[in-house]
Amino acid sequence: MVLRYHDLSQNRCLFQALTGLVITEFDELVKTFWPCYTAAEKKRLNRPHRQRAVGGGPDFELDVRDQILLTVVWLRQYPTLETLGGLFGVSDTTAGRYIRRILPLLETAGRDTMRRPDPGRKRRRHLSDLLQETPELALIIDAFGKPA
Repeated sequence: MVLRYHDLSQNRCLFQALTGLVITEFDELVKTFWPCYTAAEKKRLNRPHRQRAVGGGPDFELDVRDQILLTVVWLRQYPTLETLGGLFGVSDTTAGRYIRRILPLLETAGRDTMRRPDPGRKRRRHLSDLLQETPELALIIDAFGKPA
């Protein structure tokens, strides 16, 4: 069960239910976000006292568009990081890292207005809650669970 933009964009209803955006709005968000991301990435790669040379270390598990998608789903649905990581096929730690990395850039780009009030750590939603509210997600998860 791994959500990616390429697959999720094939189901417009589910995409909008999870993100609060239609696909063209999300694509525009990515386009608006890109200059902030490239500037932040350049700054990150050129920081002094790096442990490794540029290109060293592991690559990101999700590409930038999927990192934005993960962050937008978190902003709209506030699932637990375990649930979010499970949906995107990454660990809860990695999901949190992507959110901490992308959210300030969305704010810089002026695009964090899709945020809902945070219900707090104890009241974040688990997978069963998301499935109850968006039954289309169960079909996607079931499709990923079947062997080819």
